[in-house]
Amino acid sequence: MLLNTFAPPFKLVGGYFIAGICFLIASIPAFFAADFEAIAGLETAGFLHLFFVGFVMSVIIGALYQLTSVILEKPFSTIKGAVVNLALYCAGTASIGYGMISGETGFMHGGGMALFIALLFFTATYAASFMNGCKKSFAAFMLLASAAFLFVGVLLGFCLLMILSGTLPMDFMFALKFHVYFVLGFVFFIIVGVATVLLPMFALAHDLKFTLSKFAFGFYIFAGILLFFSEIYAYFAFGAAIVCFVAEALHILKKRVRKAYDYWNVNIALSLAAFVLFCALIAADRYDMAVFMLIYGFLFAFIAAHLYKIAPFLIWYHYVAPFVGKREVPLLDQMILKKPAYIGIGFNALGLVLYELGVWLEIKSLAHCGVACLLVSIVLVAINMINVFKFTKFGVKEEK
Repeated sequence: MLLNTFAPPFKLVGGYFIAGICFLIASIPAFFAADFEAIAGLETAGFLHLFFVGFVMSVIIGALYQLTSVILEKPFSTIKGAVVNLALYCAGTASIGYGMISGETGFMHGGGMALFIALLFFTATYAASFMNGCKKSFAAFMLLASAAFLFVGVLLGFCLLMILSGTLPMDFMFALKFHVYFVLGFVFFIIVGVATVLLPMFALAHDLKFTLSKFAFGFYIFAGILLFFSEIYAYFAFGAAIVCFVAEALHILKKRVRKAYDYWNVNIALSLAAFVLFCALIAADRYDMAVFMLIYGFLFAFIAAHLYKIAPFLIWYHYVAPFVGKREVPLLDQMILKKPAYIGIGFNALGLVLYELGVWLEIKSLAHCGVACLLVSIVLVAINMINVFKFTKFGVKEEK
């Protein structure tokens, strides 16, 4: 019952989860507008913002409102204005994504300003949670580092908008390179830090030291230093960070007490396999294939796995737990539609295979089939989340 500590209002956490699923679906058509041979192009940037900011960061921010207090063992600094900020965040992400893809500079700059304000507000309240003492742990340290990286990444993102508008005389590619580094650092540190809490919790693994996770952090910092001198060497350091994280995750899964496989650890296994393939594709200079594997192989599967665990628990705690002993209540496992969950994993894996083969063999129809399979997988995850959210009405029948 660790996740219920200092629980924030579910409408805040759930709002970010719902927004994340919506932006994930929107990222599929945006993917076709992207050109990964021109990674700095606005169309590609629009897709990346819809996926990374709209989906990945939405789910992460929603989870952080819950998990920060658990890891630090103190309440999140404040949730005043957080729901309004969520609305601003969604409007800004949608506007900047649309503006970049369509070339409408008004939407791009207006959305960028709204997103900058929303992320700055969250960063300030998130960083303030570490003030006035908190529990010392590796996970807490990683969250603190992620707050610093998010702040720098947000500032560099705003600088990029100013450069595009001609108001800031700064090297665009230099700012873009470090904007990506710091924003990805925020995501990577959150994943590594929270994984040291959630992976052992869900796998029931004990006696872990997280040495490899600490090496992953060190290699990522080293990659940032190398970016000033050589991007190639920076990629090697980043790859080493990834390898350390994957090895740590596999070590945790190996030591798990709960040996049975379910939709959580099958998704985790798929995400880790995709992570390894991502590294191999980077080494082979197939960046077009590597980006897809990272986005829809690792990140989508890894986040979906934890949505299947976290969302049911939070809803159960807020809306079902008060009726324990008064009426029959569902178990957490019963809140998930298992067949759609497993079928979704299958479509995810099939989509990855078909897309990568299509790109490798230069058969567009095959690649498009792969994307269609991924869309089916995403829709099945969304259906499961809709089913889980139905339990927010659990007490209505009792009142009637």
